[in-house]
Amino acid sequence: MKKISLSSQRRFRTLEGDLARLRRVVLERLMRYYRWLTESSFKKPLKNVTSAQIAEALDVDPTQVRKDFGAIGLLGMGRVGFEVCEVCRGIRHVLGFDQPYEGVMIGAGRLGSALAAYKNFARYGLEIVAVFDNDKRKIGGKVAGRTVQSMRALKPFIRRHEIRLAILTTPAEVSQKVVDRLVSAGVKAIWNFAPVQVTVPPDVLVRNEHISLGLSEIAYHLTQLADPPEAPKSSTTAA
Repeated sequence: MKKISLSSQRRFRTLEGDLARLRRVVLERLMRYYRWLTESSFKKPLKNVTSAQIAEALDVDPTQVRKDFGAIGLLGMGRVGFEVCEVCRGIRHVLGFDQPYEGVMIGAGRLGSALAAYKNFARYGLEIVAVFDNDKRKIGGKVAGRTVQSMRALKPFIRRHEIRLAILTTPAEVSQKVVDRLVSAGVKAIWNFAPVQVTVPPDVLVRNEHISLGLSEIAYHLTQLADPPEAPKSSTTAA
């Protein structure tokens, strides 16, 4: 992979203070841009891309695309637009995909096993190095090529390997206790797939993934299709 140029590195470094304040919605848009540029099947590989092309594909405003790129130091070139490789490298650098990091999976059930087996995490720098569970029937078994370890080994493992990320797929009733153990061991980011809100100190990030929220959006959409709202009646009268 081509490395980021020295000038680009300097430009990104000068933006570090601003990047720390990037809103979550901006980060999510950057991720959408990156996925579209790297995962879409184009007839011909794109060398350059314009904000209008990205906007049309992702249903966003072209001005917003340019603002988001400008926020991370990416500048277009007139009608040519943005160099695709430079955009992808810039987003990877800003979001941290170019710096591999390790995480642990908590829970070896169906969801945890499926996530542990997801190969594309490596594309974003993540390697799941261990899986933990408290079910004696699962401990010692294999999940995605990794031996399931007892929860008793969790804290020593995290401290020994300096793990900062944990993926949580535990039942709701035990999730907070598990989170407390993760935080006390030194974890600074938790990707929460458990069906419950958890409490953490201010210096720990929690990203909640509630399947019910996505389902509610789908259900609402289908309801609207089945029973569309009535159009407002005209209030005009004949002269």
